[in-house]
Amino acid sequence: MLSEEQEFLLRSLDDLEIEYSNGDLSDDEYVTLKNDYTHRLAAVTRIVTGSEVASPIQKQKRYLWWVTAIVFVGISAGYAVAQFSGLRAPGEPLSGEIDRSPRNRLADAQRLFFVDDMQAARGVVEEVLRDAPGMTEALVLSAQIHERMANPLAAVRQLDEVLQTEPANIDALTLRGWILVRIDDPGVREEGVRSLDQAVSLQPDVYDPYIFRGFVARELERDFDLAIRMYEMALDRDPPDAMQPELNRIIEEMNSELDRASD
Repeated sequence: MLSEEQEFLLRSLDDLEIEYSNGDLSDDEYVTLKNDYTHRLAAVTRIVTGSEVASPIQKQKRYLWWVTAIVFVGISAGYAVAQFSGLRAPGEPLSGEIDRSPRNRLADAQRLFFVDDMQAARGVVEEVLRDAPGMTEALVLSAQIHERMANPLAAVRQLDEVLQTEPANIDALTLRGWILVRIDDPGVREEGVRSLDQAVSLQPDVYDPYIFRGFVARELERDFDLAIRMYEMALDRDPPDAMQPELNRIIEEMNSELDRASD
């Protein structure tokens, strides 16, 4: 019997062929994504058939990726709800009127996303994009929903659409980088790191890019100096109270490891 991940990857390969034949993907995108899906399918198949057993280190890394992804989605959604609640763009209805403006519906979609109702959130955000196809915030939220629903290809494509018109969009650069660094292909991961580096180079006031760049530096590159610097910059940007002790703990651990290595 096929595992859920095998079935997902096989469906993804089928979808990839359809999208490529429809002209929705460039040759480079098609080759990169097909190689990634094929490599992942082979690895999963080896584990399922017993020819390869996931090591404790692999399991730990998967757990860390998963935990961090949950933190990212939850915190980003929560802050987005606060950001959009009560906002009114020029020309939108005043308080007391029935407000079905794109921005108000987007706030509804954000709230649904935050409570993990992905299907409902996707329905609302698709409705928003039909009325306001170039609305950046809606495209980013749609990409977040695709990412949560295990459709990274669609997520990256929408983020690329945002970056075509807003190349310095911090949210799009950060989410794009975070998606790509979790794909098990060196070239794709390098592209993800470049996206995160670009987000950090813009010196944003938000903490997310620094946390994810620090995570990649620590877990993938084993560059503790860079990871510490990124986490400290995240702390300078006032992350949620619940996150600060954990970041400080990780920084202390890395400093201890660096001290032991220098002895």
